[in-house]
Amino acid sequence: MCVNRRLRKERKLCASELNKLRKMWLSRSETYFEMEPQQFENAIAGLFRNLGFEVKQTPFSNDRGKDAVALKDGKKYLIECKRYDAKSTIGRRELQIFVAAMKEEHAERGFYVNTGRFANTAHKYAALENIELYDRANFAELVNRAYPVREDALKALVMCLECGETRVLPVTDSSTSGTCPSGHPIANDITIEVIRRSSFAIPTKCELCGAQLRLVRSTHRQFWGCSKYPNCKFTKPYVPR
Repeated sequence: MCVNRRLRKERKLCASELNKLRKMWLSRSETYFEMEPQQFENAIAGLFRNLGFEVKQTPFSNDRGKDAVALKDGKKYLIECKRYDAKSTIGRRELQIFVAAMKEEHAERGFYVNTGRFANTAHKYAALENIELYDRANFAELVNRAYPVREDALKALVMCLECGETRVLPVTDSSTSGTCPSGHPIANDITIEVIRRSSFAIPTKCELCGAQLRLVRSTHRQFWGCSKYPNCKFTKPYVPR
């Protein structure tokens, strides 16, 4: 096999392994607790898509009390996400805002996902208003439904560029190395950080002024725009995953 052809095959294998590892990474509930708020919203939207919902996300800011509208079996649902720390508590008042959004959208049910916890008043109110609550205590149940197959050991199949043979190497915080079955040195450059960045990763800073970027949704397209618009007109293409 020629070198160029082997290199193309190796790149294709690397992309395939990274895609597999992303799904494994997102099957771990603790992964979501490390995400930035907007990355968390994107990941939760992906989670509900895995559960069979058609999901349309709302703008990151000024979302009118909902982060996404979901459709399934002809029914409409609303989703709200809060990437809070373990000590943060959501009470009834926040859920009342969500209920107002449900009524405005004529949604039959709501899902409120929070990485903090819910107060007892929130649980009682949610039971009356047809809202499913997921917090740090039961979030793993939701993740396990969306990603039922979980492998604790992260491993990647690596191809030797010299002979084309493959071998499985572990995925850790840094690159790992070994030898192929023929004894040639091989390396795996997929790390946990690479997986983390590529799993619903979002650009965060404007490349012109350093301000926060925001996802802009118009009728015809989506793109990243500077939060200081119109003073700064920097944009970056949005590439859905």
